[in-house]
Amino acid sequence: MKTLILILLTVTITFSSPLPNNSIVKIFSSISTPDYKYPWQTSKISNYTGSGAIIKDNMILTSAHVVSSSRFLEVQKENDPKKYIASVKYISHQADLAIVEVNDKTFFNGTKPLKFNSDIKPRDEITVLGYPFGGQTISTTKGVISRIEYINYAWSSEYLLSIQVDAAINSGNSGGAAIDNNGDIVGVAMMRLSNSNNISYIVPSIIVNTFLKDIEDGKVDGFGQDGLLINYIRNDSVKDYFGLKNDNGVLITKVEYGIKDFKENDILLEIDGKTIANDGTIESQYGRVNCTLLMHKKQIGETIDVKVLRDKKEIAFTYTIERLEPLIIKEFAKEPRYIIFGGLAFTPLTKNYISAISTKSNGIEMLFYEKGKTDDFTEPVIWMQDIFPHKVNRGYQSGAFVVETVNGEKIKNFNHFVNLIDNLNTEFVVIETMEKGKIILNVKEARESFNDLKRIYYLNGDRRLKWKVMT
Repeated sequence: MKTLILILLTVTITFSSPLPNNSIVKIFSSISTPDYKYPWQTSKISNYTGSGAIIKDNMILTSAHVVSSSRFLEVQKENDPKKYIASVKYISHQADLAIVEVNDKTFFNGTKPLKFNSDIKPRDEITVLGYPFGGQTISTTKGVISRIEYINYAWSSEYLLSIQVDAAINSGNSGGAAIDNNGDIVGVAMMRLSNSNNISYIVPSIIVNTFLKDIEDGKVDGFGQDGLLINYIRNDSVKDYFGLKNDNGVLITKVEYGIKDFKENDILLEIDGKTIANDGTIESQYGRVNCTLLMHKKQIGETIDVKVLRDKKEIAFTYTIERLEPLIIKEFAKEPRYIIFGGLAFTPLTKNYISAISTKSNGIEMLFYEKGKTDDFTEPVIWMQDIFPHKVNRGYQSGAFVVETVNGEKIKNFNHFVNLIDNLNTEFVVIETMEKGKIILNVKEARESFNDLKRIYYLNGDRRLKWKVMT
């Protein structure tokens, strides 16, 4: 049976106690949802509620998915009928975290900023505070920390440290605080497993602290990625082949474009003096966790000390942490780019588009399985499934094919594709796809066709070439 991970945007037992209820707020978010399948259409507006916690400097901490793509935000305290207009100040889609600010500082009268506690362990008691669906007042649920380990966050698909709890977390709890017995934040409510009995996840405060440190300079740089594909080493023949004498180290099988310090077939042995086991874990304050935690505790531009086994010799070097984007990215809070030419629509290939046309996703993913960026190829371009029928494109039908060449020239990225289309000086254009499909159009007729298309299909324009950032 397939298990779904649900993001929590909107019953539990409520009781009176000396809990910091006045520091937990309800967030009302009007969100404009981009349409990656039909990017020329107006985005849909939806209304959601979530939770947030007041922290230092009159900041409200919440989940990114509560406020991403928001067009209008309001916040409200418990037992206060007034809603205050708010805005997103910082957002980390990677870690599913955001900071909301309120211009009217009277909102914070009578509140107390919450502090953070990263010194936690399994079986510690926690209390989750928030505004889940099913009522208007604050809700309190209690539980314990079940696990502390790396998982893929539902919102971003990023692999980050997470805390699993058995406290009930429901729609509307997202962004609310999970606190310890001292009232300090140990994590931020994030998601739950469907078809399960109270298996929920919170973003741990150690990840929150990295985010808060990141925004001190007024911008979000994000969490570092090493750009490495690794294999665990569980076979004695592999150990003998590379000259390993113990149960330490993981094999680097691929190094992403732009990474210079690591090499394929390196055995990663240590990071900052911490020995890496054959399963990629290290000893930590939380028990054995993925070694990536050592990088995620630091900022972009900071360094870590690395030791690898290369050609059976130990080599030490310093690695500068950076943020790498994969070949196929997931976009957040942006209106998608596209161009219409001859009634055919083209767009950059993103995870958003793959998700929007899920029936075709497996074929596209196979084409790009473990492929990365190169000097000459930084972004795939898709001939979109849906076209605008016109005499100029009669007989053509797309299955969401990947564009490979225009008049024999290989496509580097979406901007390159648009530039080639706009500067055609031939009678015909030949567009070929990776699936061995071929489009041949009369250039003059294709360009002139948009006058008809605009009238027939009520189009405002033939393109959006730059990201229109929404939040």
